[in-house]
Amino acid sequence: MRIDFSLYYQPKPKQLIAHKCRAKYMLFGGALGGGKSYFLCAEAIKNAMKFKGNRLVLVRKELSVLRRTTLVTFFSICPKEIIRSFNQTSLEVTFINDSKLLFLDANIAKDPMLQKIKGLEIGWFGIDEANEVSVEVYNMLKTRLRWVLPNKQKPRYEGRLTSNPEPCWLISTFIQSTNPDEVYIQSLTTDNYDENSEYVITLKEAFKDNPNFLRKYLYADWSALDMINQLISSEVIISSAERIENGLEVTSMGIDVARYGDDKTVFTILKNGNIELIESYEQTSITEIVTRTIQLIHDYNIDPNYVGIDSVGVGAGVVDNLKSAGYDVIELQGGSKPEESQYEEAFLPFNLRSQMYYELRRDMMNGQIGNLTDETLKLELQSIQYEIYSDKKVKVISKEAIKKLLGRSPDYADSLVYANWVKTYRGGIKWYMAISGGL
Repeated sequence: MRIDFSLYYQPKPKQLIAHKCRAKYMLFGGALGGGKSYFLCAEAIKNAMKFKGNRLVLVRKELSVLRRTTLVTFFSICPKEIIRSFNQTSLEVTFINDSKLLFLDANIAKDPMLQKIKGLEIGWFGIDEANEVSVEVYNMLKTRLRWVLPNKQKPRYEGRLTSNPEPCWLISTFIQSTNPDEVYIQSLTTDNYDENSEYVITLKEAFKDNPNFLRKYLYADWSALDMINQLISSEVIISSAERIENGLEVTSMGIDVARYGDDKTVFTILKNGNIELIESYEQTSITEIVTRTIQLIHDYNIDPNYVGIDSVGVGAGVVDNLKSAGYDVIELQGGSKPEESQYEEAFLPFNLRSQMYYELRRDMMNGQIGNLTDETLKLELQSIQYEIYSDKKVKVISKEAIKKLLGRSPDYADSLVYANWVKTYRGGIKWYMAISGGL
């Protein structure tokens, strides 16, 4: 049997490029109306029919949303002649060549152990609106690519994802990736619609008062990702790229010590308000961190009293060893009580971590931080969010919460926060957080 698939789906040029991509994992999308879901469903159909007896799964975070979006798109382009059956309870499609496609929800809040995915054996997976799911879902699906076809051959193991620009793990995994097996193909609204079409005109009109949304949803700009509770705006981060001439004349260093296997130990040096150095290391011992700290102290002529170190976990050993060697560094514990200082408004920081981050925010807004050009650091700063409690305390969300959002620990951002804090902090009077227009 030969089916003319073009009667159901005709890929636009950018979709065709994505269909021809040979990378093992690929993110397709960006703008609204870029044909993301149609591409994803077509990929599922292609891999189901190409490999007889294949097993495939197509996931989205919420089952109810999947039913009324992705599933509808699938049936709108899948020729009925190639479907043997569809189980409406399990949401499993069986094709005429014995391949099976399962539609599945992947909400880690409801299934923290990802039991629905853990038991799968598949030859292909797709994630629609991947920004909604956690990085753990993606990583678990990769481990499930182990299906062997009935003829004892293996299908081409692939994963395909779609998303609009959102601040999440996709940026580090795909947008900034240099890994040839994890690539991003951008899809613009105008790849699917004419520039003068009603849809494009409607989008421009809808976002005319919000240029960030226009850049994000029409032009697939992943740098325009501000959230309503984002502590430091993208505009402020971008404006901190140039070197400054009027910064505080002091050299300080912040060290975020790796706590877990995939975390990094990061050294950041501020000189007169400019980021002079960022170094990161994986799997470092206490001795190695201490040795490198002493080297940098001497190389940059830094007073040890202007060196701030995260002393939680392994960091405590680093601080102890440095102090034993005569280097009186400042130990910082983000969960401890905020220090005393003085500002005018009555919003108080929840803990020291919140206080230090707000100090960085204020300095960046006042043009006191420069040479902020590192892309990893910029992304991490964009991911820092805050919460306001009923007792008027403001809390910057934890490293663990950011790691779930971003897919990694914000080690670069924390290191900069420490360097900025110790350049001026020496204890003092009661501290208040100035709040204007929210935060």
